[in-house]
Amino acid sequence: MEAATAPTARPGLWDRMVERVPPIHRSPSRAAQIVGMLLLAISAIFPLLFMLSGALRTPADWNHSQLGLPTTSSLEAFTSAWGSANIGLYIRNSAIVTTGTVILSLIVAATAGYAFSQQDWRGKRATYLFVLAWLAVPPVALMVPVYYEMSSLGLINTYWSVILLYTALNTPFNVYLMTSYLRGLPDELMEAARIDGAGIHATFVQVILPMARPALATLAVFNVLYAWNEFVFALLLLQTESVKTATVGVLQLQGRFSVNYPVLVAGLLLTSLPVIGVYLFFQRYLVRAIVAGAVK
Repeated sequence: MEAATAPTARPGLWDRMVERVPPIHRSPSRAAQIVGMLLLAISAIFPLLFMLSGALRTPADWNHSQLGLPTTSSLEAFTSAWGSANIGLYIRNSAIVTTGTVILSLIVAATAGYAFSQQDWRGKRATYLFVLAWLAVPPVALMVPVYYEMSSLGLINTYWSVILLYTALNTPFNVYLMTSYLRGLPDELMEAARIDGAGIHATFVQVILPMARPALATLAVFNVLYAWNEFVFALLLLQTESVKTATVGVLQLQGRFSVNYPVLVAGLLLTSLPVIGVYLFFQRYLVRAIVAGAVK
């Protein structure tokens, strides 16, 4: 009688996980890519870690050393920046300006891109080239006429002054990206909508907008970054304390003769967190847009 063979032991959880991991091709080019991505990740994370480390320091600890882990940690810098420095008010103002700019920019870009890519009308090419020509105009050259126009309209120290201006400055790029994306949509979709009896507006709402979500998300990210971080026109048009945005408000944390660096770094960190959150939320849509060819 043959001896019974011992049952083989089932592989453990770690062994099963290792088996599912695909093998890595160890080549110089692969290693260089991994090293490059690691360096990019470190370069992106290091400023946040530096701000967090600086914000947790006391002024005495900051004067002793600016790099490395804080020897004494305190949340006093965050409370001072949020309370006495009015960072909360500035963040609220930036949120209002950014939200208004993004909504208005997406409406203009979507309708204009639909008109330039899917509709035939007299003067379309000349109008499109006129819009694109404004990409070559530096925004700083418009400071004097913009201030004069906003003052004539009574919009100085109002949210609408920067919302309208940011929308106008971003319109050439927004229209170009949206037009390029919508031109790549299959013509069969438009023909099917026309056969079903859909008009111009119904086609735009039921066909164009659902298909353009990756491009709209991409534009939303770009416009949020611009509107939140813009400084020059916000400093020019928003002069009262109640309407100043975060970029202008953080500037006031720098004293004339001395600077409380932990409070300044805490203010910078607080104003950076909303933008990081928006990017992380729209990241998957941004990747889809890049894969679909919205960003060229």
